[in-house]
Amino acid sequence: MADVTFDRPKPSRHVGRLMENLPGEMRDSFTEAQREALGEAMRTRTWRRQSVDIRLSLPLLSERFFMTVVAGRERRPGQRRKAERVFHPLGTVGNTLFMGAITTVICSVVLVIALVYSSILMP
Repeated sequence: MADVTFDRPKPSRHVGRLMENLPGEMRDSFTEAQREALGEAMRTRTWRRQSVDIRLSLPLLSERFFMTVVAGRERRPGQRRKAERVFHPLGTVGNTLFMGAITTVICSVVLVIALVYSSILMP
């Protein structure tokens, strides 16, 4: 297996970007200790390892697309789940097309297996 390393963004870079987006008077009101505390808070790990974590990058025509499937025990609070349902609704055109494509692929595979199986048993 290839040895792969990559640089994770440093919390100080995140704090710097956060500070850039604040209005000038508010940005100047932060002390160095407060900036360090923000960096420490950003360093805490919020994404925990899940039971299922599949990440694929797929070449399609001249573009690359990614697909991520994450499943595990629900750990998000109810308020966050409600907010995410509003900002990321399940019933979108893209989701519908994707689920239709996945269903078509699964049905096709089952049909091919059934045809091969029936031809093996029936001479």
